[in-house]
Amino acid sequence: MNPIVLALLLLAGVALAPGAARAQDNDMFPSKAAAEQRTKELKCSGAFAMGKEWMPCQNFDIYEKAVSKEK
Repeated sequence: MNPIVLALLLLAGVALAPGAARAQDNDMFPSKAAAEQRTKELKCSGAFAMGKEWMPCQNFDIYEKAVSKEK
């Protein structure tokens, strides 16, 4: 994994609840299409790039809210 992406993930993990940080690890995808499949499960829309990988939802704030509602 890219060191910059790893640093960003670690910093983001500090601000997240432990459960959300674990969910984020599972929600990094190699393609936009794969992230969009998870988007359907989270009931959000779109996907955004995080380094060379993709995450579901339009942006990280929306992603965090969607993951917190998933529980």
